[in-house]
Order: sequence, then C-alpha cells, then structure tokens
Amino acid sequence: MCLMAGAQNLTKGSVFNPKKGDFSFGVAYNPMSEFASYQPEIKGFAGEFIKGLNDYPHELYFLGVDPKINFVLRYHLTDSWALRATLGFSGSKVNYREYIQDDVSHHLDPNTENREVDCVHGILRGYSVSAVAEYHKSFGRLAFIAGVGLQYASGGGTLTFEYGNGFDKDANGYAPTTMPYCQWDNDATKRGILNQYNGDVAKVNYARPLERYNVGDCKAISLIGDMGIEYFFIGQMSITAAVTFAPFTYYSQPQTYAKFEGWHTDDKEVVEFNALVSPGSSAILYGTQNFGVRLGFHYYL
Repeated sequence: MCLMAGAQNLTKGSVFNPKKGDFSFGVAYNPMSEFASYQPEIKGFAGEFIKGLNDYPHELYFLGVDPKINFVLRYHLTDSWALRATLGFSGSKVNYREYIQDDVSHHLDPNTENREVDCVHGILRGYSVSAVAEYHKSFGRLAFIAGVGLQYASGGGTLTFEYGNGFDKDANGYAPTTMPYCQWDNDATKRGILNQYNGDVAKVNYARPLERYNVGDCKAISLIGDMGIEYFFIGQMSITAAVTFAPFTYYSQPQTYAKFEGWHTDDKEVVEFNALVSPGSSAILYGTQNFGVRLGFHYYL
C-alpha cells in the first residue's frame, strides 16, 4: 500500500494520478439530500419541533437515505478501480422544558404565580453507510469517475414526557399541561383520537402521552450509482462532482407504540395503558428520479 505520494516520484509540475494501493480520505456534500433532521432548527422554536414529532396518531418516522455530509474513504485496488466507503450520521438528545401553572397552588389562590415544569425528552439517532466499487480513468489532472454499490440507512428514537401537574381528583381529573389531551367522545359521529387507542380501557375520557417509541429502527437499503469527475487541483488534493441516483430502494418502518396515562371517570383514578399507533409500513421505490448531487474534497496519503 502506497501511503506517500512521494512513492510515485512526483517532480515539480508533474500530476498526481491514483495508483494501486493509494488511499484517500475526505468529505462529501449532497445538497439535495432529505435525510431527517434530529434537532430544532437554529433560531427555531423547540416546542414546535417536539410537538411535530408527537403528532399522533401517526407513526414515528426518523429516516432518510443519505445525510447531507458524509465522510469518505477510498482504497485503490488497481490503477482503475477503487473501493469507496462512506459514513454519515445525525442525532440529538433534546430536553425541552416549559413552565405550566401549578394546579394545586392555583386552587388555593387563583392569583398565584407558582409554576411547575413540563419536560419532553427526545433521543433520536440516524446513520447511513455505503460501499461502492468506483471506476477511475485519468486524463491529466482531470479524471472520469463512476461507481455502483449498496447503501444502508437506519434511524429511530424515543420521546418521553414528564408533567409537573398530576391529575386532580377535585377537578374530575383535569390538570394543566403543555401537551394536548386525547379526548374520548361517546357520540360515534364525533369520536376523538382516544377512541383509536382506548381498546379495553373503558371509561377513560381523556389521556395524555407518556412515551412514544418504535419497536426497532426505520431501515432502508438502496442500490446506488454515480457518475462525475475528479480534479486534482494541487498535489494529492482533489475535488469531485458527481450525479448520484438510487434506482432501487427498500424501506422498512417498524411498529410504533404509545404509552398513555388517563383519567378513569368512574373510579376517579389514574390508569396507564399502551396503544399500538401504527402496525408498521414498508415501501419499494424504483426509478431514476431518485437522484442527487455529490460534491467532495479528498486528500490522498
């Protein structure tokens, strides 16, 4: 393995061309990627980000095929062929806290300024890896590159909710909270969201979420290809520009569950129950419309 470009006996004015045994590392940027975001936007409102992820009764979906930034390693098996591996990842641990009126103090004194804290904990993660066989044809400083390979992506996470106020028996269970309640409606024409979850939990007229989670991670595997150019602008440093596409992708979405606490209006007590939000989904996407652009910077050792 050639670890130093000097092994090629480069002289002043000569052009570096990768040979068998050469190794490079770099970064690649895909401006068209739709890989999931795992944190509130800069200067954005964290509460909207959290509540958007909690938009039940929909499944939690934490996956895209390709992050915008990837680390890239290449090893030249021959003068013309290289093995290219990429890794991209994203994640966050968000503790979103918000004041809410202290329900106990409010009953004693409606003008009280006492506050409790509601907190939403979000632990989210995602990554993408690929292995590509890359063809390399040099024309001086410029080279034609083309590759084909496989890419695997995975993403998941959990949301948990902590409330400052417990259910108040004196108020028939009502408690101030920052999260919306799930409502039960005995009128079949006005059934609320809780009807979709209630199952065997009878007489729970309203409930609030304690946890949202997937049974496993969202996954995708894609056949990927790319074609473009590499330009050696100085020494062993190069820039690349390529069009990428994924003619075939298989997605897998696991089951999504939710855990609730609700107020049992007959027994005047709090009950907890689990609910299946989504049975899981899958999709097969095919066609050349699934394309992107990869811009890269590389350094050969």
